[in-house]
Amino acid sequence: MSTTESMVQDLINTFEKDKLQVIQANYSGFENPTDVKGVQPDVIWRNPHKELYHIGIVADSQSLSSDLTKQKISKSSKLTMGKGSSEGERLPFVIGVPPEASNVVDKTLSENNLSSQGNTQKIIL
Repeated sequence: MSTTESMVQDLINTFEKDKLQVIQANYSGFENPTDVKGVQPDVIWRNPHKELYHIGIVADSQSLSSDLTKQKISKSSKLTMGKGSSEGERLPFVIGVPPEASNVVDKTLSENNLSSQGNTQKIIL
């Protein structure tokens, strides 16, 4: 199992433990995530009580510095629900990282003013 697959599995486990429905993931046994307005997340899950989708990506220190990952972070943090009882609400966005990437993702979020939006969360995997 690759490092990325292991991180995706850890992210899946985190949200299943929180009683959220994982509906798509870049992991065996799940349908691959759909492109969401130009972003390819690693995991999509749903809070059935709020009718709210969540999206997540995983990244290590090296991939966090890539333009593709920075673009994913920027776009994903701005997505909103298009319908349902949570229409117009920002989608919760999670970045799963290993411990050694924690400071790098904090810096990326800070530089892009994403920490204050309230919908972006870092999870150490």
